[in-house]
Amino acid sequence: MTAQKYTKITVSGQICTGKTTLYKALGAKLGWPTFSTGQFFRDYAAKHQLSIESAAEQNATITKKIDYQVREMLKGEGKMVVEGWMAGVMAESTPGVLRVLLTCQNPVRYRRFADREQTTLVEAKKQVTERDTNWLAEIAKIYGRSDIFAPKHYDLVIDTTKFTPPQILRRVLEKLLWPTPIRPA
Repeated sequence: MTAQKYTKITVSGQICTGKTTLYKALGAKLGWPTFSTGQFFRDYAAKHQLSIESAAEQNATITKKIDYQVREMLKGEGKMVVEGWMAGVMAESTPGVLRVLLTCQNPVRYRRFADREQTTLVEAKKQVTERDTNWLAEIAKIYGRSDIFAPKHYDLVIDTTKFTPPQILRRVLEKLLWPTPIRPA
């Protein structure tokens, strides 16, 4: 039996693509430690009585601190699942990291947000669009790049519009366990 190619997994994608659902499912299924940059920012915002948008936008220092902390965690020993917009990009040159990008069609993202936040679709579209625009602009300002969701940076890209959470989990686990495609004899 050969050694497992991947010892860490990053889950990246825009808001309401299914990052948190997948990250939690992977942590539970694999029993690996987990870290969520989104949860860290939510905790930071609550502690400092800020909106999540303000916490991220007003403080490039905390953004870089967390992103570089993620990079160092991914270089360390042991297994781990990390969820965050920048997680896959932070792992670009780190061996042994399965970088997963989740995508989703916008109307489905808006519906998911509306359901989660118990708001209207119109308000959901507005908030999702604002968060995407603000956060991507902040990333461009902080890091000078606008390509964090380019598929070329990832080992596995899954459009969550088309699959259920168990199907998405299965696809990631298959890639984790069989990193190269199995070709028929």
